[in-house]
Amino acid sequence: MKKCRTHKKRLTSGMSDEAGWRYYSDNDYVFSAMPKDCNELCEEGQATTGVYDIYPYSTLTIPISVYCDMTTKGGGWTAIQKRVDGSVSFDRNWTEYINGFGSPEQNFWVGNDIIHQLTKEKSSLYVSITLQNGTTLYEMYDGFSVSNEAGKYQLFLEGPATGTLGDSMLDTGYGNDDLSGMSFTTPDRDNDRWSDNNCAAYWKGGWWFNWCHQAYLNGEWSPGYWYRPWYPTIEWGTSVKGTTMMIRRH
Repeated sequence: MKKCRTHKKRLTSGMSDEAGWRYYSDNDYVFSAMPKDCNELCEEGQATTGVYDIYPYSTLTIPISVYCDMTTKGGGWTAIQKRVDGSVSFDRNWTEYINGFGSPEQNFWVGNDIIHQLTKEKSSLYVSITLQNGTTLYEMYDGFSVSNEAGKYQLFLEGPATGTLGDSMLDTGYGNDDLSGMSFTTPDRDNDRWSDNNCAAYWKGGWWFNWCHQAYLNGEWSPGYWYRPWYPTIEWGTSVKGTTMMIRRH
């Protein structure tokens, strides 16, 4: 037998109480009590921003390490994309984008399967871009979800869109650049609407391209030809110091 204190959200079956302590055996522990995202960790009292383990799939899977923002707009945000420099290339193939790559605290793509799993429940999207001058701009979308691989990881966005970046994903004013409803495209899997070319191969990175984009956070890092990270607010990647995409369940 082992002895421990557990948070109220961790109470499981197969335990006995004694003066505020709970006893459990390894066989009795119910793994479904493990946190499935950063929002759950926040609700349980975690208040420090950093890397945590989450269990987005089921009770018996290996944990996924993610970056949790516990301060922005109430906290509980799970980072699905993060960039701080050009040391990790985002010019990756379909399988690499499915599985994810990089390091959560530095340059990171959590993986399209994980994004799908995390957004089965209605979630918000928070995008932030830090400029070379130190200014950080953001845009938040009230609805964000991604389908599974059979659905080509199709992106669904809902407004309202609010923030200081401006909306460059949902309603750009140019139908060929709106990203909601777009499937994910990589250099080896062309799902965009550019009939004569592949946006991911041309712009060297995976994304939900239309024909092609006004928002694109996975482009070539400076001095690469990273065009329109978030147009018209940010036209060239040379202005970008860092990016983050984060989600939180409603």
